[in-house]
Amino acid sequence: MMTAFTSSLNTLATWASFLTCVALAWEPVRAAAQRLCERLGEWSVALLLLPYLLATNAAVSAGDLLRFAVFLGVPVLVLRWRPPSALPFDRFQLLALLAIWFPVEPDLFLLIADGCTPGLSLHTLQLAEHAALPPVSGTLATDLELPLEKLTAFLLTLYLFTIRHPVRGLGYIARWSRADLIRALVAFAGFAAVAIPLALTIGFVSFTPKTPSLEQLVLRLLGGYLIVALPEEVLFRGLIQNWLLARSGRPALALVVSSAVFGLAHLNNPTGGFDVPNGAYAAMAFLAGSAYGWVFWRTGKATVSALTHALVNFLWFTAFK
Repeated sequence: MMTAFTSSLNTLATWASFLTCVALAWEPVRAAAQRLCERLGEWSVALLLLPYLLATNAAVSAGDLLRFAVFLGVPVLVLRWRPPSALPFDRFQLLALLAIWFPVEPDLFLLIADGCTPGLSLHTLQLAEHAALPPVSGTLATDLELPLEKLTAFLLTLYLFTIRHPVRGLGYIARWSRADLIRALVAFAGFAAVAIPLALTIGFVSFTPKTPSLEQLVLRLLGGYLIVALPEEVLFRGLIQNWLLARSGRPALALVVSSAVFGLAHLNNPTGGFDVPNGAYAAMAFLAGSAYGWVFWRTGKATVSALTHALVNFLWFTAFK
């Protein structure tokens, strides 16, 4: 009985986090959340602890609870100190972003640090496992588990940059036009035309079409959009590309630099025949990021560039290994 109750709490926490992320794409929901957070002040960030506590039935160690609390509190404090007159992508916004990103992927940052400092091997010190957020598996449905710590990181990003410190031009918008959809599909087709021959030539993928069930296809496409593509597009396009554009006034420069950062963010992903640091993956991700960045540039919506992103991931899943 207790096991079933605990499992129900875990599912409730996962669905609550997931639906909150989706709902914040609608302006009335964001406005209501802003009013609530204005009443509660900066302590409102503590609400993001509730899914973690529910998912674990509050059976967490003091150390893990402290790590989650620090993770939530540090970027809030950093942005509190940011001067109102500061330019976009200043050190405060950058530090807040890194404070969210680093605990989610510490191995990536340690890998880059090792590459920048020859002779130093931070991985041997096992810093990643100490710096990473405590992993929490959240059940969304049967055979569908989500990393709740990453979902919490996405919620924190939305909390900070759509509610507490709204970023102009972030593009987390649910409304699409026909033109938005066309641009997303054009970018997907353009990327596929260039990337598929290149990936096959360098041996990055092999053509191995699969025949999954309709349910698997729908879950893969929908889940890939909401769980993978959307958080990444908010980070790399809605924040990084958007901030670079606001700071430089040069759309092409913002697109190229954000795509390069997106490529580097995939260095820690091993694939068949390519070890870490995976330069081939970084190059392919740069090409993909350029397509996503073009969609964001033309539509101003991270939710639309996420569609292109999800379609690319879906293509690799269904047709290639």
